Order: sequence, then structure tokens, then C-alpha cells
Amino acid sequence: MVITIIIILLSAADQLIKALVRTNLTAADRVTVIDGFFSIIYRENRGAAWSFLAGPEWGIYILSGLSLIMTVVLVLLLVRVHHTGLRVCLTLIISGSIGNLIDRVRLGAVTDYLDFHFGSYVFPTFNLADSLIVGGTALLCLLLLKTPHLIDLLIPDKKAGTGQAKADAEGKDEPHAPAHPDT
Repeated sequence: MVITIIIILLSAADQLIKALVRTNLTAADRVTVIDGFFSIIYRENRGAAWSFLAGPEWGIYILSGLSLIMTVVLVLLLVRVHHTGLRVCLTLIISGSIGNLIDRVRLGAVTDYLDFHFGSYVFPTFNLADSLIVGGTALLCLLLLKTPHLIDLLIPDKKAGTGQAKADAEGKDEPHAPAHPDT
């Protein structure tokens, strides 16, 4: 229940900020937060990251469909997984995915507004939902690098739920048969 409330709050915060940007800024406006480094602007992205698939008219439909499928898969994982770290990562990713999916379905484009410049390099404009997706994915990668056995909770094999896979997932040491009969 708490996870559902967090997902709703994060997705709603993303939608609220995007609505404020769309209401108060035009494509020509720039609100400088840190001169020469960070501004708030209004951009519409009809594609994915770095405007991938923004050109073709059908791109938004492909991206919306893929986003919906991935969100459903992640929600199913979230329901099945009980590891706190994995649940936090999935919650962040799902929240961001829902935020951008709402934009794609409702507006036909994702509203981006965070604009960063690093000297002459201009980083692609992004939003809170993008930050949640990237942050959740980065945390998930770090968590899986630190505790690789957690991958069994995300992609279980036929033995998942019994024996050593279950013990590993629960953090318990359970005796198990050796991998090779000679050992």
C-alpha cells in the first residue's frame, strides 16, 4: 500500500511540474537558475531519450506501447519481489515510466524542462520522470553489482522458490548439494 502511494505521489509530482511548465513558459522562455549552468525551459519531446523515434509519426505509438508493456512487467515484478532495495529501485522506475507514459498518451509528447550546460556541451533536456527512471536504474545496477544473487528474484529459474535460490534471496545460508558430484 505504501509503495502504491509513493508511486502515485511521484507520478503526480512529475505531472504537476510539467503542467506548471506548460502553463507558465513558452518555447522561447528560459528561467535561469544558475547562470551558464542550469535553466528551466519548455520543450516537447515526441520521441524517447535524445529524441529517439521523434521523427516518424508512428514513433509515439511504438514508444507508448513499449512503455506500457515495460511498466506492467515492472509492476508485476514489484508485486512479486519483497526485497526492500529492489522494491525501492522498481518504485522509482515505475513512477517515472508512468509520468512519461501519461504525457505520451495525453499530449502526444513528453514535456521536458531541466536544461543543463557544461561549458560548450548542452546536455539533452529532461524532466523529473526521466530522473526517476535513470536514478532507479542506476541504483538497481549498483544493488545487483553489490548483491548479484538478487538477480534470481528478478529473473527466477525453474528452481526459484526452493533450495539455495530461496535461501540466497532471503539472505540465509542453507546447505545444498555440490555443483559437481566429484566435489
